[in-house]
Amino acid sequence: AVKTKPTKNNSMMAYITLDDGSGTMELLCFQRVLDQCGSYLGPGAPVYISGRLSVRDEKDPQLVVDSVRPLTTEMPVEAPPQASTVGQKLWLKLPGESSPDYPRIRRVLTMFPGTTPLVLYFEDTKVRRGSRCLLHQALLDELKRILGEANVVVK
Repeated sequence: AVKTKPTKNNSMMAYITLDDGSGTMELLCFQRVLDQCGSYLGPGAPVYISGRLSVRDEKDPQLVVDSVRPLTTEMPVEAPPQASTVGQKLWLKLPGESSPDYPRIRRVLTMFPGTTPLVLYFEDTKVRRGSRCLLHQALLDELKRILGEANVVVK
């Protein structure tokens, strides 16, 4: 089963109930994956799904979908990164590693795997940590909501 709904930033997401005959699991599918692979999702459609497990509070575990492909064809070729993101880097400034926002930021970043360089800067210790992410407007909006506009910079 597939249920779609708009997110806070007016992009689309889908809650998908996956049943493999032995049980069910809820999947979260965000706009990027819906754009690339949404045509493969539908009731009764046999698909191969890959993603990351999300365990939050007392909710049942969910799978955050990274890719979907039909079982009857080869893996679809992913679109190359948009030219506007090539050569850019995402900088995030946090008060420190003990900040209550840091675990939230890490959870949000796991939903946007990619190749864009990311630098986390901790003000208290002046330490920089590197990582990578998918530079997506939904990611930027959520980071700005958590950290504030001035603490999220793309260069």
